[in-house]
Amino acid sequence: MNLFLEVTGKRKNGYHTLSTLFAKINIYDVLDFKFANGGKPILEIVDEFHACRLSAGPDNLVMRAAKAFYRSFRIGVGVHITLTKRIPMGAGLGGGSSDAAGTLLGLAQFFQIKLTAARKKKLHDLGVELGADVAFFLKDSPFCLATGIGDRLRPMKIPRSLPYMVLAWPGFPSPTGPVYKALAARRRPDILTRLSQLDKLVRRLKRGRPVDEWGGLLFNRLEQAELPVLADVAQARRIMEAAGVEGVRMSGSGSSVFGFVSSHAEGERIVRRLRVYPWKVFLTSCLG
Repeated sequence: MNLFLEVTGKRKNGYHTLSTLFAKINIYDVLDFKFANGGKPILEIVDEFHACRLSAGPDNLVMRAAKAFYRSFRIGVGVHITLTKRIPMGAGLGGGSSDAAGTLLGLAQFFQIKLTAARKKKLHDLGVELGADVAFFLKDSPFCLATGIGDRLRPMKIPRSLPYMVLAWPGFPSPTGPVYKALAARRRPDILTRLSQLDKLVRRLKRGRPVDEWGGLLFNRLEQAELPVLADVAQARRIMEAAGVEGVRMSGSGSSVFGFVSSHAEGERIVRRLRVYPWKVFLTSCLG
């Protein structure tokens, strides 16, 4: 997810440039690999929590990643990939990107390909071609500062674990392209101020400061895009804030909303309170 996200520009190819702080969280899909006949990858999807309606066809990011890996490493042996899907689609949680990265890394391990520096660079390049966020999920670091389209990564060490997190998915997807397009019409005169805010957030996280000293520095520019779907996301944010969650923000282009709580017990209390709404609500944490 994005603890901070500022949109700094747009390239001619349509990709937006960002300044963002990525964080990996303890919610994940599962990939399983087995040998199969046919000399090519085959995908099966298990929708464990009814979190998506996802095709197993050639447009699926797992299939695209597998085919790119096969071409790049000249694989001629069939593999059956089972994707157990737990992360909702269109939630701004990087589910598709993490699946693509997991496929690249998983196939390398499955076929016992030693990842030298050159091969890691090859995987990175494949990841960037698949999607802007894929490169982050190829990194070992649970936190990264990112610029460019999200592919220029600087791992960040945080000395102590962050507090528990309440994460809510309101039950509907948010379309990434239209969100960025809606934002493009808005002026952003405070970009430099926001980037200074990111620097302050990073310093406080690195010093291990408590959430009440950095929760107010979390930011997501995409919340300002004027789309009906984001009005519903904003309502979810207000409900979570009223429930006592700190630093509540939308992740990525939505539609999931997250924030931090003081303890596991407090998080459980808030999760129970939020389950009166037709949402998927999780009590989770950042990795690392």
